[in-house]
Amino acid sequence: MDMSDAWSHAEVETAVADYFVMLGKDLLGQPYNKAEHNRQLQKLLGDRTRGSVEKKHQNISAVLIEAGWPYIDGYKPLSDYQDLLGCVVRERLLAATNLQE
Repeated sequence: MDMSDAWSHAEVETAVADYFVMLGKDLLGQPYNKAEHNRQLQKLLGDRTRGSVEKKHQNISAVLIEAGWPYIDGYKPLSDYQDLLGCVVRERLLAATNLQE
């Protein structure tokens, strides 16, 4: 990956937070629209494409599987992820007491 394409800490935090919102709804059986979440993230992230956001969500799924957590069906795990992403997801998991329930 070209370093100019690397996601910033703020971008990773934003994508992970959004994924966790969807995961929480998924685990509770509540409806949500993945495509709409992707569109909203693209607006927040500025220059990230639909495909880029989709891959980041797949990367988050891979981190969750490695940590023994469920992931969102439809975001097939993609394990070649940024080290920063792994750190952010694991930190978020430690604080995710609502998901642990």
